[in-house]
Amino acid sequence: MLEMLIVLAVVSIMLAVGIAGVKPVMEWVQKQMFITQLESDLYYAHSYAINRKETIVFRFSKEQNVYEAASGRKTIIKRKFPDSIKMTGGNLSRFHITPEGTISYFGTVQFQVNDTAVKLTIYLGRGRFNVKK
Repeated sequence: MLEMLIVLAVVSIMLAVGIAGVKPVMEWVQKQMFITQLESDLYYAHSYAINRKETIVFRFSKEQNVYEAASGRKTIIKRKFPDSIKMTGGNLSRFHITPEGTISYFGTVQFQVNDTAVKLTIYLGRGRFNVKK
C-alpha cells in the first residue's frame, strides 16, 4: 500500500510539472503559426496578382482584428486573428500589389502576440516584406 501511495505521489508531481510547462509552449506555437500564416498569405496574394494580372488590395483592420486580400469585389484571403493576437499599431492599413508584382505603399504593421511584439515591414518595389519577432 505504501508503494502505491509513493507511485501515485510521483505521478501526480510529474503531471503537475508537465501541465505547467504546456502554456509557454502553446503560446510559442501560436505565435509561430500566426507569423507563418501571415507570410504565406502575403506570398499567395503576390503570386495571385502576378499570375492573374490583377491588382490586389491587402487590408488590415484593427477594429475587426482581421486582415484580407481582395481583387476587385472578390475576396481571396480573409483571416481573423485569434483572441491572443492584437494589431497594436503601425502606419500601414492597406497596400496594393500590382499585376507586375510591385507594392504601392510601404510601411509597418505591429502586432502583439501574447507578450511578444511582432512587426511586419512592407517595402516598396518587388513585393518584399520582413517579419521581426
